[in-house]
Amino acid sequence: MRRIRGVCAPSVVLILACVQFVVVLDETAIALLAPLVARDFQLGSEVRHLMVTPFAAAFIVALPATAVALRSVDARRFVAPAAATFAFTALAGALAVSPQWLVLARAAQGATAAVTATCVLASLHAIAGSGRARIRDFAVFTVISGSGAVASLIIAAPLAAVSWRWSFVAVSVGAAACAAIWPAALRSSPAPRVATSGPPDPFRSTMPPWTALAAVAAANALLAASVITTSFVLQDDHGWSVTETGAGFLPLNAAAAVGAALASRVVPRLGPGRALLMGLAVLAVGCVAVSAAPGVSGALIAATVPVGMGVGLTFPLVNDRTLATAGEFPVRRAAELGAAQQTGLATGALVAAMDSDGASYLLSGCVIGIACLAATLGPGSRDRSRGRQRS
Repeated sequence: MRRIRGVCAPSVVLILACVQFVVVLDETAIALLAPLVARDFQLGSEVRHLMVTPFAAAFIVALPATAVALRSVDARRFVAPAAATFAFTALAGALAVSPQWLVLARAAQGATAAVTATCVLASLHAIAGSGRARIRDFAVFTVISGSGAVASLIIAAPLAAVSWRWSFVAVSVGAAACAAIWPAALRSSPAPRVATSGPPDPFRSTMPPWTALAAVAAANALLAASVITTSFVLQDDHGWSVTETGAGFLPLNAAAAVGAALASRVVPRLGPGRALLMGLAVLAVGCVAVSAAPGVSGALIAATVPVGMGVGLTFPLVNDRTLATAGEFPVRRAAELGAAQQTGLATGALVAAMDSDGASYLLSGCVIGIACLAATLGPGSRDRSRGRQRS
């Protein structure tokens, strides 16, 4: 059966994007809070592990459990409970009175974030229909949710100036607000219809799921490596404040918005495989440019523009391609998508920590290889091969 687009209120996609925005905001803002938490609890450098490792470990562990527990249910019904539970765990972090309490709260946040992100992605797949409008919905989702990483530098800094606990409170309030609004928004947007006939939709042709997941990991690795490298250089080498660094990433966000707007126009002209190749190539060029940028802040910020453009072109497409064959109950595929994203982010963070231009170049070369493989195995290449066989 082929799904066709039903009535999808834009507010539903926006709310899903805001839920994911809050999760990304929490995951990235914690790096800014580590020194403040260390002073509050009289800890040393191990505070970074206390803040990051429990969250990441619980997130990864919870993904397969979520896929099994929710494999045959409508994920849209679980968005509000998951977001509300995530809000509660964030509030628990704000009320922590000891390092042990904070570790448990961060682990709980990681687990509930995994459930929330999986339900959000599965719901986006269920609500978005097909064709150009589907790519547009994924593009809107990508731009809004992805901006949480940059917003963490702008939002968390003023709050942390008062107390690091207020950053947790802000995450809790945001997640709770989304949980409260979601049921009413969902009722206003009927589920997509199901059709049994009709001409094939070129937007819905898919590449192998493992290829799409590899592209997801690759794209997130390049993004993480570029953003972390830029952030450290601006703050450590140029003496920028956290807020100034956040503002420095605004060109990247603007470029991502432009790339996302172009995504729905590029796919029908080039096909998913070639469009993905182009997006990952632009992203790889941006990563290399960030590594090779001269010691001038303006040049470094300019180098992030192709990173943003590549993100805007790539993320809506790889997210859509991953979920395209997920069927009626896409929770398992959404969990796989979350695992690929986390793997890519961890790889990018490792490359950035190596502080080596060669590692960045190697990562970019590997990503280009994955992009070429995706283009080769994409539906467009298979269609051309069949055409040559017929002739």
